[in-house]
Amino acid sequence: MTLFLLGVTGVIGFVTVRRVNSSRDLVLHTYQVRGLLKDLRADIGESHANFDLYQLSRNPDEAEQLEQQVQQQTRVVDKLWELTRDNPTQQERLAAILTLLKKDFTQLRACVSGAHCIEPGPGKKPDSLAEISARRGTMYAELREMENMEDNLLALRLRIWDRLFIRLVATSVGCFALALVLLIYNLRLLLDEIEQRKKQELVEKKNAESYRMLSARILELQDVERRRIARELHDSVGQYLAALKINIGQMQRREAGFSPQSQPRVSESLDLADRAISEIRTISHLLHPPLLDELGFHAAARWYADGFAQRSGVKVELVLTEITRRLPREIELALFRVLQESLTNVHRHAKATRVEIEVHCTDDEVILNLHDDGMGIPGKVLEGFRAGGAGGIGLAGMRERLAELRGTFEVESGPTGTHVRATLPTRECDPRDPPPEKIAVEPA
Repeated sequence: MTLFLLGVTGVIGFVTVRRVNSSRDLVLHTYQVRGLLKDLRADIGESHANFDLYQLSRNPDEAEQLEQQVQQQTRVVDKLWELTRDNPTQQERLAAILTLLKKDFTQLRACVSGAHCIEPGPGKKPDSLAEISARRGTMYAELREMENMEDNLLALRLRIWDRLFIRLVATSVGCFALALVLLIYNLRLLLDEIEQRKKQELVEKKNAESYRMLSARILELQDVERRRIARELHDSVGQYLAALKINIGQMQRREAGFSPQSQPRVSESLDLADRAISEIRTISHLLHPPLLDELGFHAAARWYADGFAQRSGVKVELVLTEITRRLPREIELALFRVLQESLTNVHRHAKATRVEIEVHCTDDEVILNLHDDGMGIPGKVLEGFRAGGAGGIGLAGMRERLAELRGTFEVESGPTGTHVRATLPTRECDPRDPPPEKIAVEPA
């Protein structure tokens, strides 16, 4: 609707401007005709006053001046003839004036050639001065009539021009007013849209905040649950298996109570109990390593890297900067979970043969870098992660865990491997900390 109204007003304005220009051209045309008529009337009056018919044949200078006047008046008449082609009445009057002028020009040229202009010649009757003056008066009157007609045309065309100009001004004011109204209306719509988007962004921000808080709470509960399951496995299932091993050992020592066929089975049962106890202890430590609470992140990282190398067959290189003061518990837990999840992804998806892990401190943050030589992360998964999507539960969990602690989690991947960088703010780093220690863990 807005475009339609603007189009209609634009067309009206264009047509009005065209008509104003056309009316202006007509007014200028009329002014030009009036000017030429006045010039012609002045020239006729001047030539009538300046030339003495009796003296023309006796004064060559006046004859030359006469010829110039004749040529000038001829040019003016020709121009008037061209300009009044659209007015038959004016053309008739101009034709009559031209006839009278030709008679005057003929008589004046006869005088210049030496013929008798006023005195009678042999067998001829010359025009009298009264007849010459009458012709000039007739021409004068015709020119006056032509001027009056042009004046009337000028007044009419000026009125038309004034009306068109007023219409143009009104159209311009109307277009400006319409444009102003449409601008205000569209501005209001824009402000409403901006307000709506702000509300939507606020809702999305609250939802994202709620999601982050929920994710942080889920991760916290997950850690608590892992700790509880690890404790239960160690304290209950582990104890039961230990008691079972003791009982089997006691039964094995009573060799008399078993037949020779039963001895291998008893030994096998004892070996299975040892393996179960070891597996329970490993699972318990993986869920929540006791070293993380007792000795801190560095000890837990070494223990986990050693176990990962033995389980996966991947060579691990550790570069650890020993920190004089222990990091806060939540930062140590976050770093360990990032390390744990990253190495799990390497083992499951990367098909890598070597992993480099570096942990170092700056003045106000601790940084964990992990790089493998595997096949990299699929492009769609990486793009989704960078766009804010999940990108896999593990990547999303690490990002949310670090975001809760005002940290950052970055992933770069390509055909030559994947690089993970986790950064967490902390005040526990000290410039006096010892230099980094490089540890190479070879798989068994």
